[in-house]
Amino acid sequence: MGFKDHFSGHAPAYAAARPGYPDELFAWLAGKAPARRRAWECAKGNGQATVALAGHFAQVAATDASAEQIANAASRPGIEYRVAPAESPGLEAGSIDRVTVAQAVHWFDRPRFYATAADALCAGGVAAVWGYGLFEIDPGLD
Repeated sequence: MGFKDHFSGHAPAYAAARPGYPDELFAWLAGKAPARRRAWECAKGNGQATVALAGHFAQVAATDASAEQIANAASRPGIEYRVAPAESPGLEAGSIDRVTVAQAVHWFDRPRFYATAADALCAGGVAAVWGYGLFEIDPGLD
C-alpha cells in the first residue's frame, strides 16, 4: 500500500478547516506517558495535535508523508518536522515516550505502522490513536 497524496494540493485550506482538540486531552495523554522527553505525532497533517503536544513534551517528532503538509507546518521550539511515511519515520528504537495519531490511521499499512511504533517506543511508552465518529447524514439532506 503506497502513499497517495490527497492533501498537498490544498494544505492551507485543509489547515483552516480542521478542528482543534481540547488541551485536556493532551494533558491526559502526557500524564500517561512514562516521561515527557519525546513524543511522535505520526501523520501530523496541519499540525494541530503537534503544537498541543509540544506544550507537554520537551521534543516532538512530527512526521507526514505529504511534503506540502510539512512545508505548511507552524514552526515552534521543540518540534522537529520531517517528511516520512507512517511505516518508516526514521526514529531511533526506544526513543519515544508517546506516539499519537490523530484521525489518520485509516491511511496506514496498520501492521507495519504498529510494529514501527512498538519499536520506536521506550520501555513503558504508550500509543494513542483516535478519530472522529462516523458521520451520519439525513438522507433527505444528502
